[in-house]
Amino acid sequence: MLPAPYASSTYTHPTMTSATPDPLSLVPTFPDEDPSTYPPIQPGGSLILAWQVRNKRVLLVGGGNVAATRLVHLLNADALITLIAPPAGLHPETAHRLKTHQSRITYVPRHFEPTDLTTIPSISLVLTAIDDPIASTEIYTQCKKLNLPVNVADVPPECDFYFGSVHRDGPLQIMVSTGGNGPKLAAMIRRKVADSLPKQTAEAIVKVGELRKMLRVLAPGKEEGGKRMDWMSRVCEVWEFEELAGMTKVDMEVLLEGYKDGVVRGFKEVRLVGSVREGEEEDDKREGA
Repeated sequence: MLPAPYASSTYTHPTMTSATPDPLSLVPTFPDEDPSTYPPIQPGGSLILAWQVRNKRVLLVGGGNVAATRLVHLLNADALITLIAPPAGLHPETAHRLKTHQSRITYVPRHFEPTDLTTIPSISLVLTAIDDPIASTEIYTQCKKLNLPVNVADVPPECDFYFGSVHRDGPLQIMVSTGGNGPKLAAMIRRKVADSLPKQTAEAIVKVGELRKMLRVLAPGKEEGGKRMDWMSRVCEVWEFEELAGMTKVDMEVLLEGYKDGVVRGFKEVRLVGSVREGEEEDDKREGA
């Protein structure tokens, strides 16, 4: 939620005075623009983000079935977790995670106490997964006072963010969110999306990531940023998923030779050049022997 001054559409920046020109009067016009080509605005959505919580402290209150699911998400994201829940309420999977991920999870075997929010250092966000709505609301209220992002399981109005249904395949993550309206439908849609993906999608992503790292070594300057992005985009458009997934280091080296001149060779040409070079190297070895 925005602070009170920003929540109002009549908010005025402190440096603006009555003599300051209307900001909109300074916005340039574009006579040749076609607004119909812009995507329509659909209010009511959520801002979908890949939130980086690696090595950041996350407080999870509760140890039941929902908490077990939250733990999977947090451990996959390499978070540091403090889990507060009485031992008697632990789900078998939660107990398993506590025993097998001791370096990532700090377990506090009791009910939540309000002072936890201030005594646990460097909390980045808070998740509650308990069956007590009164206690959940109290945690939500305290988090708001401390400006801590919070998610109260199954209570959308008391959530700063939602968990969606996630498809995971190696580095690929696809989240389907219904804004808290239909978790089951989100799971069904996620399965349909996952089934429609090429089988070698994850392998292709890994190889593209390796190619990007090699490109950054070849052209490390910040001024090369735009050119790097454009060239990589063209590689992904020219090469098929199966070709990207099967890319070898030799393929990458041959492909990168065209970067300086903005050239993206196709799969067949790259393989041909690579084969010729490997053959020449073998001939050189034989002659040297």
